[in-house]
Amino acid sequence: MWLVLCSSDDLPALRAYEELQRRDLCPLELVVSESLGRARAWEHRVGRAGVSTKIELADGRILRNSQVQGVLNRLLSPHQDPLRIAAAEDRDFAAAELMAFYLSWLYGLKGVVINRPSPRGLCGGWRHTSEWIGLASRAGLAVPPYRQTGRDSPDSGYRSLAPPGSSITRLIVLAGKVFGAAIPDRVADAATKLAKDAGAEMLGIDVYLDPDSQWTFAAASPIPDLSIGGQPLLDHLACVLRNGARP
Repeated sequence: MWLVLCSSDDLPALRAYEELQRRDLCPLELVVSESLGRARAWEHRVGRAGVSTKIELADGRILRNSQVQGVLNRLLSPHQDPLRIAAAEDRDFAAAELMAFYLSWLYGLKGVVINRPSPRGLCGGWRHTSEWIGLASRAGLAVPPYRQTGRDSPDSGYRSLAPPGSSITRLIVLAGKVFGAAIPDRVADAATKLAKDAGAEMLGIDVYLDPDSQWTFAAASPIPDLSIGGQPLLDHLACVLRNGARP
């Protein structure tokens, strides 16, 4: 069994699910966050023998981690339906416990998982812009100056670094290959190293040409728009999910 995990409004993931069906991944199950939030029953065990998970969805489907061969994971957060029954004063605690539970069962999935959860996020590592700059620079990408003070909005630490009016080039690195627009080999190599250093099986990377014609880092995301890579990306994705390794 293969899984596509996403929200119901994640159009790139929904299209990828349709395309993966055409590439003979069978059985392939689409599981949206809303259906997880309304599941009839959960059984999640962690012990010396390993991890076992069984989820009975409202539509009757049963998911067992032992039967999973590969996963495209784009879950951002647990669905909030279960929190509605929590008392107002306990809701923050319940939300933290629910997040911990999701991290555990997602991490325990068998097979190849793109992207496997981490303490930074359910679908991989979300990082502050200052952290991305450090990783991008060490990977060999040019980076712009970055400053943030206590007077700045916290949201400014999660924005694109491209100057207004810049032409953005969007790339996707998946299992060691780069998809999207044509770029110099050295930029592709740096993008691949950035994804590896970030521990991301799949990573979207935005770059732009600065006034000195240097390809410069702008932003990164573990849930890129999959349409950037077109059919070649989907072919590679199907192969990685099927083989559990780089083709």
